[in-house]
Amino acid sequence: MLTASLALVITSCQKEKAVGSTASNDAQSSINSHANPIPETCSPIPDSLQPPAGNRFFLQTFARGVQIYELQRSAADPTTLVWVNIAPLATLYTKPNFVDPIIHHFAGPSWQFIKGPFKDEKVVARKVKGFTQDPTAIQWLLLKAVDSLSTPGNPVSFVQRICTHDGLAPTTVPADAHPGQLDSIPYTASYLFYTRN
Repeated sequence: MLTASLALVITSCQKEKAVGSTASNDAQSSINSHANPIPETCSPIPDSLQPPAGNRFFLQTFARGVQIYELQRSAADPTTLVWVNIAPLATLYTKPNFVDPIIHHFAGPSWQFIKGPFKDEKVVARKVKGFTQDPTAIQWLLLKAVDSLSTPGNPVSFVQRICTHDGLAPTTVPADAHPGQLDSIPYTASYLFYTRN
């Protein structure tokens, strides 16, 4: 009886572990497989935001978070304060209904895997190009991983930010504003991750 109960507990734990790692295993198998998965997009991605040949898509995530803006003195007129984007702060999920968090997104811009086969791997990237798909939302972007700033051996070569909603800088500066004042503007987006062939 004790042996049967122990076997049942072990089987149950293994099933829970398998369910929790399904999305992460899917990411790993997408990298290892020769089949190219197709991302879900709200509209076609412009050619200008496509990674160069030699890179292939392997993971789609869905982000919810904020774009952080800081009031800084304008370079053109130091007596004027302007809102400057200084960092994102978001959680990226494997499902479009924001279920199953897989990556933290923060200043850099940086992305850090929080579970799965790439757990603790970090990617830092730089903007290559931007495209204004919707004037009421932050730009769609193509970003290139900076190997010297990222975790050695991480799988990501390029990142696309697409299907953005909201996140634009505030349109007014408060009367009592001061340099260094922050504001966080909610946004959502989809991030597509690419790896080298």
